[in-house]
Amino acid sequence: MRNIIIFSLCSFFANAQVGVNTISPSRTLDVNGTLRVRTQTDQSSNTSYDNVMISDANGNVDYVKKNLLNQQMTQLFSLSTLPSVNVGGSGTVSPVSISNQSVTLTKPAFVIINYSVPVTLSAAASDGRMKLLRTHLNVDGTNVVRSSNAYTNSTSTGTNLTGIFYNTGSYITLLGAGTHSIEILGTCFDFAAAANCVQGGNFSGTSFQAHAMYNDY
Repeated sequence: MRNIIIFSLCSFFANAQVGVNTISPSRTLDVNGTLRVRTQTDQSSNTSYDNVMISDANGNVDYVKKNLLNQQMTQLFSLSTLPSVNVGGSGTVSPVSISNQSVTLTKPAFVIINYSVPVTLSAAASDGRMKLLRTHLNVDGTNVVRSSNAYTNSTSTGTNLTGIFYNTGSYITLLGAGTHSIEILGTCFDFAAAANCVQGGNFSGTSFQAHAMYNDY
């Protein structure tokens, strides 16, 4: 009889669910509290370590295979036509908005932004003063990139410079979940009138695009 009792107790403990700070464990080991491991080793280069621990909202801990963790890239917007905006002026000229795109991220992501903005000079200048053609990239209202073309219309460099120029730029940033604004703005000086310098339009090579890259599994 004693042997039967001992065998029954061993079988019970072998299959029991153990709770720490809980009287109703739902897994083999159920810890109601925090977990601390005092000693860990870096196994980054060890190919036999190919599992990554994860947990759900209820704290259930499991794993996924490391090779299933991958970078997913999603296009946020891609424009090949931009509004034509008069951005010229003399003296201090404030940047004028060309295109402002609102994007929403469901989780943190690296956002890659590229742009190629045409700048059209329709009237030849002959005043000999330096001309600056600048395009700004703002992310959430903060200027992050300024790309420019500059020239001086003198006798040696040409006094009748006209045509289409391109301001190009790129930027990568980490943005959190939520809604963000990505905006390009233009400014040109020193021009007699705003219409002397136009940024944007529908020309070959025009682009304004953004992609989000994030971990997905």
